[in-house]
Amino acid sequence: MKKYKYFLLISFFVHSILHAQVTDIISKGNDFYKSAEFDLAEKQYRLAIEQGNEVFIAQYNLANALLRQKKYKEATGILQNLLQTNLLPDTKSAVHYNQGVIYTKQKDLISSIEAYKNALRIDPDDLQARENLQKALLELKKQQQDKKDQPKPRPSKMSQKEAQNKLDQLQQKEKELQERLQKNNQKGNSLPKDW
Repeated sequence: MKKYKYFLLISFFVHSILHAQVTDIISKGNDFYKSAEFDLAEKQYRLAIEQGNEVFIAQYNLANALLRQKKYKEATGILQNLLQTNLLPDTKSAVHYNQGVIYTKQKDLISSIEAYKNALRIDPDDLQARENLQKALLELKKQQQDKKDQPKPRPSKMSQKEAQNKLDQLQQKEKELQERLQKNNQKGNSLPKDW
Protein backbone atom coordinates (compact mmCIF):
# COMPACT_ATOMS: atom_id res chain seq x y z
CA MET A 1 0.00 0.00 0.00
CA LYS A 2 2.86 2.34 0.81
CA LYS A 3 4.44 1.72 -2.61
CA TYR A 4 1.15 2.65 -4.27
CA LYS A 5 1.05 6.01 -2.43
CA TYR A 6 4.58 6.79 -3.51
CA PHE A 7 3.75 5.84 -7.08
CA LEU A 8 0.74 8.19 -7.06
CA LEU A 9 2.81 10.97 -5.55
CA ILE A 10 5.59 10.52 -8.09
CA SER A 11 3.20 10.29 -11.04
CA PHE A 12 1.39 13.43 -9.84
CA PHE A 13 4.72 15.24 -9.53
CA VAL A 14 5.84 14.13 -13.03
CA HIS A 15 2.46 15.10 -14.49
CA SER A 16 2.73 18.55 -12.89
CA ILE A 17 6.21 19.08 -14.33
CA LEU A 18 5.12 17.96 -17.81
CA HIS A 19 2.03 20.17 -17.62
CA ALA A 20 4.17 23.17 -16.70
CA GLN A 21 6.58 22.45 -19.57
CA VAL A 22 3.77 22.19 -22.08
CA THR A 23 2.17 25.36 -20.77
CA ASP A 24 5.51 27.15 -21.25
CA ILE A 25 5.80 25.82 -24.81
CA ILE A 26 2.28 27.01 -25.63
CA SER A 27 3.07 30.37 -24.05
CA LYS A 28 6.16 30.71 -26.27
CA GLY A 29 4.03 29.82 -29.26
CA ASN A 30 1.53 32.49 -28.26
CA ASP A 31 4.33 35.05 -28.01
CA PHE A 32 5.51 34.16 -31.51
CA TYR A 33 1.92 34.35 -32.75
CA LYS A 34 1.43 37.82 -31.23
CA SER A 35 4.60 39.03 -32.96
CA ALA A 36 3.34 37.61 -36.30
CA GLU A 37 6.03 34.92 -36.42
CA PHE A 38 3.51 32.28 -37.35
CA ASP A 39 6.02 29.68 -38.53
CA LEU A 40 7.79 29.75 -35.16
CA ALA A 41 4.45 29.64 -33.36
CA GLU A 42 3.52 26.61 -35.44
CA LYS A 43 6.69 24.80 -34.31
CA GLN A 44 5.95 25.52 -30.65
CA TYR A 45 2.37 24.30 -30.89
CA ARG A 46 3.48 21.12 -32.64
CA LEU A 47 6.02 20.54 -29.88
CA ALA A 48 3.30 20.98 -27.26
CA ILE A 49 1.09 18.46 -29.07
CA GLU A 50 3.95 15.95 -29.06
CA GLN A 51 4.19 16.33 -25.28
CA GLY A 52 0.58 15.16 -25.02
CA ASN A 53 -0.83 17.66 -22.52
CA GLU A 54 -3.07 20.63 -23.29
CA VAL A 55 -3.56 19.10 -26.72
CA PHE A 56 -6.75 21.01 -27.48
CA ILE A 57 -5.23 24.43 -26.85
CA ALA A 58 -2.13 23.56 -28.85
CA GLN A 59 -4.19 22.18 -31.74
CA TYR A 60 -6.55 25.13 -31.79
CA ASN A 61 -3.66 27.59 -31.73
CA LEU A 62 -1.82 25.54 -34.37
CA ALA A 63 -4.84 25.77 -36.66
CA ASN A 64 -4.84 29.56 -36.21
CA ALA A 65 -1.11 29.78 -36.97
CA LEU A 66 -1.61 27.65 -40.09
CA LEU A 67 -4.51 29.88 -41.14
CA ARG A 68 -2.24 32.92 -40.90
CA GLN A 69 0.33 31.12 -43.08
CA LYS A 70 -2.38 30.33 -45.66
CA LYS A 71 -2.06 26.60 -45.05
CA TYR A 72 -5.81 26.28 -45.24
CA LYS A 73 -6.15 22.59 -45.95
CA GLU A 74 -4.07 21.55 -42.94
CA ALA A 75 -5.80 24.07 -40.67
CA THR A 76 -9.22 22.80 -41.77
CA GLY A 77 -8.16 19.21 -41.03
CA ILE A 78 -7.11 20.12 -37.50
CA LEU A 79 -10.35 21.99 -36.86
CA GLN A 80 -12.38 19.06 -38.21
CA ASN A 81 -10.55 16.73 -35.82
CA LEU A 82 -11.28 19.08 -32.92
CA LEU A 83 -14.98 19.01 -33.74
CA GLN A 84 -14.90 15.23 -33.31
CA THR A 85 -13.85 15.65 -29.69
CA ASN A 86 -15.99 16.58 -26.70
CA LEU A 87 -15.76 20.39 -26.71
CA LEU A 88 -17.42 23.00 -24.58
CA PRO A 89 -20.04 25.01 -26.49
CA ASP A 90 -17.99 28.24 -26.59
CA THR A 91 -15.00 26.36 -27.89
CA LYS A 92 -17.03 24.50 -30.49
CA SER A 93 -18.51 27.80 -31.68
CA ALA A 94 -14.99 29.26 -32.05
CA VAL A 95 -13.87 26.24 -34.07
CA HIS A 96 -16.84 26.61 -36.43
CA TYR A 97 -16.14 30.34 -36.74
CA ASN A 98 -12.50 29.69 -37.69
CA GLN A 99 -13.64 27.14 -40.25
CA GLY A 100 -15.84 29.83 -41.75
CA VAL A 101 -12.89 32.18 -41.98
CA ILE A 102 -10.80 29.54 -43.75
CA TYR A 103 -13.57 28.70 -46.21
CA THR A 104 -14.06 32.39 -46.94
CA LYS A 105 -10.35 32.78 -47.69
CA GLN A 106 -10.61 29.80 -50.04
CA LYS A 107 -13.64 31.38 -51.77
CA ASP A 108 -15.81 28.40 -50.73
CA LEU A 109 -18.78 30.53 -49.77
CA ILE A 110 -21.28 27.71 -49.31
CA SER A 111 -19.07 25.92 -46.76
CA SER A 112 -18.25 29.26 -45.17
CA ILE A 113 -21.93 30.11 -44.74
CA GLU A 114 -22.62 26.72 -43.18
CA ALA A 115 -19.71 27.09 -40.75
CA TYR A 116 -20.88 30.53 -39.62
CA LYS A 117 -24.41 29.20 -39.19
CA ASN A 118 -23.06 26.37 -37.03
CA ALA A 119 -21.19 28.90 -34.90
CA LEU A 120 -24.37 30.97 -34.49
CA ARG A 121 -26.48 27.93 -33.60
CA ILE A 122 -24.20 27.42 -30.62
CA ASP A 123 -23.64 31.09 -29.78
CA PRO A 124 -26.38 33.29 -31.26
CA ASP A 125 -24.79 36.40 -29.72
CA ASP A 126 -21.52 36.08 -31.70
CA LEU A 127 -21.50 39.39 -33.60
CA GLN A 128 -18.42 38.57 -35.69
CA ALA A 129 -19.95 35.30 -36.88
CA ARG A 130 -23.17 37.14 -37.72
CA GLU A 131 -21.32 39.87 -39.66
CA ASN A 132 -19.19 37.36 -41.55
CA LEU A 133 -22.26 35.29 -42.36
CA GLN A 134 -23.97 38.37 -43.81
CA LYS A 135 -20.88 39.23 -45.88
CA ALA A 136 -20.64 35.67 -47.21
CA LEU A 137 -24.36 35.63 -48.07
CA LEU A 138 -24.06 38.96 -49.92
CA GLU A 139 -21.00 37.76 -51.82
CA LEU A 140 -22.76 34.53 -52.81
CA LYS A 141 -25.81 36.50 -53.98
CA LYS A 142 -23.55 38.81 -56.00
CA GLN A 143 -21.80 35.85 -57.65
CA GLN A 144 -25.12 34.27 -58.53
CA GLN A 145 -26.38 37.58 -59.98
CA ASP A 146 -23.18 37.99 -62.01
CA LYS A 147 -23.69 34.53 -63.50
CA LYS A 148 -27.26 35.44 -64.44
CA ASP A 149 -26.20 38.72 -66.05
CA GLN A 150 -23.54 37.16 -68.27
CA PRO A 151 -24.77 36.84 -71.84
CA LYS A 152 -25.27 33.29 -72.91
CA PRO A 153 -23.47 32.27 -76.06
CA ARG A 154 -25.87 31.91 -78.93
CA PRO A 155 -25.75 28.65 -80.77
CA SER A 156 -24.91 29.05 -84.42
CA LYS A 157 -27.80 28.52 -86.77
CA MET A 158 -25.41 27.69 -89.56
CA SER A 159 -24.44 24.09 -90.10
CA GLN A 160 -20.84 22.97 -90.48
CA LYS A 161 -21.35 22.45 -94.22
CA GLU A 162 -22.87 25.92 -94.70
CA ALA A 163 -20.01 27.51 -92.80
CA GLN A 164 -17.48 25.70 -94.99
CA ASN A 165 -19.30 26.87 -98.15
CA LYS A 166 -19.24 30.51 -96.93
CA LEU A 167 -15.54 30.22 -96.14
CA ASP A 168 -14.84 28.77 -99.61
CA GLN A 169 -16.78 31.63 -101.25
CA LEU A 170 -14.82 34.24 -99.29
CA GLN A 171 -11.54 32.61 -100.23
CA GLN A 172 -12.61 32.57 -103.90
CA LYS A 173 -13.50 36.29 -103.79
CA GLU A 174 -10.17 37.04 -102.12
CA LYS A 175 -8.35 35.14 -104.88
CA GLU A 176 -10.26 37.00 -107.61
CA LEU A 177 -9.50 40.34 -106.00
CA GLN A 178 -5.81 39.53 -105.77
CA GLU A 179 -5.76 38.54 -109.45
CA ARG A 180 -7.42 41.81 -110.52
CA LEU A 181 -4.96 43.85 -108.49
CA GLN A 182 -2.07 41.99 -110.06
CA LYS A 183 -3.42 42.59 -113.59
CA ASN A 184 -3.87 46.32 -112.90
CA ASN A 185 -0.31 46.61 -111.59
CA GLN A 186 1.08 44.79 -114.66
CA LYS A 187 -0.80 47.03 -117.16
CA GLY A 188 0.44 50.17 -115.48
CA ASN A 189 -3.05 51.45 -114.91
CA SER A 190 -2.07 53.16 -111.74
CA LEU A 191 -3.36 56.64 -111.15
CA PRO A 192 -0.94 59.47 -111.68
CA LYS A 193 0.49 61.09 -108.65
CA ASP A 194 -0.91 64.48 -107.86
CA TRP A 195 1.91 66.53 -106.47
